[in-house]
Amino acid sequence: MSIRTFKAANLQAALADIREQMGPDASVLHTRQIRDGWLGWLGRTQVEVIAGFRNNGEFPAPSTSDQSREQRPQDVRSIHGNRHSVTDPGMSIGASDQARDSYSMAGRFSDNVAETDPLVVDPLVGPLRQAGVPEPVIRRWLASATGFAANVGDGNNAPHDPTERLEHLQRAIARELNLCGPIRTQPGERHVVALVGPTGVGKTTTVAKLAAGFRIEARRRVGLLTIDTYRIAAVQQLKAYAEIMDLPMQVVEEPGQMQSAMDLLGDVDLVLIDTAGRSPRSDARIDQLAEFLRAAHPDETHLVLSATSSSENILATLSGFAPVRATSVILTKLDETPHTAGVLSALTASERYLSTPLSYITHGQQVPDDIAVADAPHLVGSLLPMTPQTVSFGEAA
Repeated sequence: MSIRTFKAANLQAALADIREQMGPDASVLHTRQIRDGWLGWLGRTQVEVIAGFRNNGEFPAPSTSDQSREQRPQDVRSIHGNRHSVTDPGMSIGASDQARDSYSMAGRFSDNVAETDPLVVDPLVGPLRQAGVPEPVIRRWLASATGFAANVGDGNNAPHDPTERLEHLQRAIARELNLCGPIRTQPGERHVVALVGPTGVGKTTTVAKLAAGFRIEARRRVGLLTIDTYRIAAVQQLKAYAEIMDLPMQVVEEPGQMQSAMDLLGDVDLVLIDTAGRSPRSDARIDQLAEFLRAAHPDETHLVLSATSSSENILATLSGFAPVRATSVILTKLDETPHTAGVLSALTASERYLSTPLSYITHGQQVPDDIAVADAPHLVGSLLPMTPQTVSFGEAA
């Protein structure tokens, strides 16, 4: 199927253009409202219609009966947040009854069409669905990608060009990410940071990576504290790291011991607290964790999540751990997932909630090497298991 995009002042005028340039056998694939003007602001509202034509891949020659329509602007640009609608594929726009066709299509071009797929011809819809991205997020992301393409001057970005389309999608998602940067410490000022999260996400290893980084690279005095007494191996593992790096460490078994354990750590610049894994569905365990944290008075609480988790699990964890009031998220195991689309769909902003701040990412088991401050290119570079794998944003990030 050959594809063309038409823009006009209203739907009826767009249909007339399609009939003249493509003939009566063309089919409407997609319609939406757009604005011209600078970045879509202060411009006129127009209609954009994507139409297809099946006839050995060729379009009929444009009609010369009305040359005035050729003067209509052809570079109208959309902005992020425009609503999209999809008409029934294959709908004929033949000349038998123009008024009837216009009325039928106008009915589909109502405020209720936001619940339909944004672009039936977009090659990224299938991969995004396979990656576990919910339908509302797919619609929002693709609309944002279209807006990004228009805003950077690529108004002719074709939805059937997968490589270019993926690049615009990566950039659009990068703008939704909330990156809060690393932990910041000052010599002589104690800063307390707790790591919380479900079991198996790599909290203890991440604590060790952070401790090594601040001890060796930032030259800060670091103390370790664990309340993970449910797993003996976890305490032994953290003790081994503490001995190797020559760091003080304390074990706390109940909230009442927290203050004395803090004092026993001595004059340190950074206290890193390791916690036991909790199920986000266990209210009692989460409440118990929150009690420990109230006794510790952390300056920051990082919720550790695995990049291998599904979007549904990430959302459930964010909700379940709400009582601990996490200030940011550390995303681990990026080396173990083929794509990040699913997890990012739960961590990016939407119309209903702000995005969760991201502080660090980890991509392996090596201490202290496999940890980095979260950045957009790494997170969206492996968005989908298709090329290009990485994107260099430069100033656009």
